[in-house]
Amino acid sequence: MKIDLTEVLHKVGNETNIEETDKISFPEDNLTLTQPVKVNLHLVNAGMSVLANGKAKTEAELECSRCLKKYKVPLAIDIDEEFSKEPFEPKSGGAVDLKAEDFVYPIEKDNTIDLAEILRQDLLLAIPIKTLCSPDCRGISPERKPGGKGEE
Repeated sequence: MKIDLTEVLHKVGNETNIEETDKISFPEDNLTLTQPVKVNLHLVNAGMSVLANGKAKTEAELECSRCLKKYKVPLAIDIDEEFSKEPFEPKSGGAVDLKAEDFVYPIEKDNTIDLAEILRQDLLLAIPIKTLCSPDCRGISPERKPGGKGEE
């Protein structure tokens, strides 16, 4: 999901609100999104960087940890990121101590930012560690287990 920052970059202090919807998915991370991702962002030109603050929401298909049934769950995340034309580049050599200001995403040469990696990371973190189709899920019932009463 690419966002054009050309207007915001014209002058320090420029602000804009962006609403974008894009159908994306991350199958390599077992993250299947069943609804397009809706992003609402407030962008501010802070001089050396552009600050992005907002929310994104979508729906994902997960697998229950107990019964292995597929189910859908809404996901919502907060976005609070910084973008710069001059992102942090470590000096060659030994270990580097990173500070909070070093975690800045790049603004591309065409004045765009790509939210795909931010969305991927934050959506993965929004998934519960133990995914349950319902709080009272009893797991795989004897009728569904191999060799159980339901099998012939």
